[in-house]
Amino acid sequence: MKIAICDDDSCVLEEVSLCINKYSDLYNIEKFDVYCFTSVSELINAVENRVCIDLFLLDVYIGEDLGTDLAKELRKKGIDVPIIFLTSSLEHAPQSFETGTLRYLLKPMDTEKFYEAMNAATELIGRNEEKIILLNSNDGTEKVNVKRILYSESHGHYQYINLYDGKQLKVRMKVAELYGLLSSCGGFLCVGRAYIVNLRNVKKISTSEVLLYQNHRIPIPRGKFVGIKDAFWDFQYEGQENF
Repeated sequence: MKIAICDDDSCVLEEVSLCINKYSDLYNIEKFDVYCFTSVSELINAVENRVCIDLFLLDVYIGEDLGTDLAKELRKKGIDVPIIFLTSSLEHAPQSFETGTLRYLLKPMDTEKFYEAMNAATELIGRNEEKIILLNSNDGTEKVNVKRILYSESHGHYQYINLYDGKQLKVRMKVAELYGLLSSCGGFLCVGRAYIVNLRNVKKISTSEVLLYQNHRIPIPRGKFVGIKDAFWDFQYEGQENF
């Protein structure tokens, strides 16, 4: 498991790295690979050079840049791994959760809360490991990683499955049949009668719609907001405490 820490304070980088090692020893987990960055440009450069990161630990203020803007940039690049903020300010907490932030922890760091956040992150990463399904589309049989699915939409006897890369698969099957297949992998939710949404790729939920990455918007039927919001919360933020 590869962890990236981005903070412009070298002392904080050392402290967080040490906490990660202590966490690894305490929970008897194989040692993590920790990458430390002192600027946003360094981290982005590493990502663009295909350093695959499983978890990001970000400060809100990184030199002249904002960690919340960095998180948005990572999401735009299709990187949907957990993000934890470690910061001294509550000011940007609302913006952080627009990018699907797993935790927002305040400095000085509370060790127990940090360990709990790490537990949540490792559990989520394990849940999001590659899961492949076979679909008979109009282009033939295709292997699809469920993490790539944004949502499906029903039209008649066909389901139109929209993927993260913009591709759409047309599959002849009933909504219930497709939902049964997807839900066996976890993380999928029916929104109304026509849509199945991948909770891994939900960016934000309002009272009227589900906003997915790539700016896809799914309308929420009247009276269903609370149930959908709770399902998203349960999947993404199990154990979340108020900060």
